Amino acid sequence: MKARRGFSLVELIIIIIVVAIAAVAIGSAFAYASRAQRLGVELVAATQIAQECAAHVLGLARKPGSYAGVPAASPSAVCNGLPAIGTAYTRVVNITDMAAGGVLCGAGWQCRRVEIRVTSAGRELVTVNFMLVNY
Repeated sequence: MKARRGFSLVELIIIIIVVAIAAVAIGSAFAYASRAQRLGVELVAATQIAQECAAHVLGLARKPGSYAGVPAASPSAVCNGLPAIGTAYTRVVNITDMAAGGVLCGAGWQCRRVEIRVTSAGRELVTVNFMLVNY
């Protein structure tokens, strides 16, 4: 008798199972990479929004005698005059007075803590904190 060449039915079923497992693994890796890339894009956009607001607040307080132009308020409307950030993101600015003579705010100084939070779909993406000092 001649020897038959080719694959048996069992070998074909094993190959199909291995290929199916590999396809599932590749599909889940692709989905994970897609989610990670989308989160990265959201973080970059949120960081730019927070930095734009921080630069605006610093610009308001930078000129001599303009410290009062950044009033303490929670939430503050100090960044509302900036261009619209779109419906996907929400920016909240909190400005609070700090007690003078403490560790961070020297005696005779006026200090304000500025906190800028950027959220999207209820998730906090970026928080920027800094201090304004009038000495």
